[in-house]
Amino acid sequence: MTVLTRVFMNVLGISEEKVTDSLSPENESAWDSLNAIVLITEIEHAFDIRFGYDEAMSVKNFGDAKRLIAAKGKNPDA
Repeated sequence: MTVLTRVFMNVLGISEEKVTDSLSPENESAWDSLNAIVLITEIEHAFDIRFGYDEAMSVKNFGDAKRLIAAKGKNPDA
C-alpha cells in the first residue's frame, strides 16, 4: 500500500479497494469540503511539499493528487 493510498483511506475512512485513480467527491460521499482540505494538508505533510491555492483546487480525484505530487518531484507511488 502506498503512502498516498493510506492518506486517502485514513482521511476518508474507506477501504483500500475504493482508492482508485477515479476516486472523487462525485463517487465518495466522505470526500466533502472539509475532508478535501484535510486531504491536501495530509498529503503536504506526508510528502513534505506545499501546494498553492490553484494547485490544491486542481485536485478533483485521486489521479490528480498523484500527478500533482509527481509534478512536485516526489514519488506518489512510494
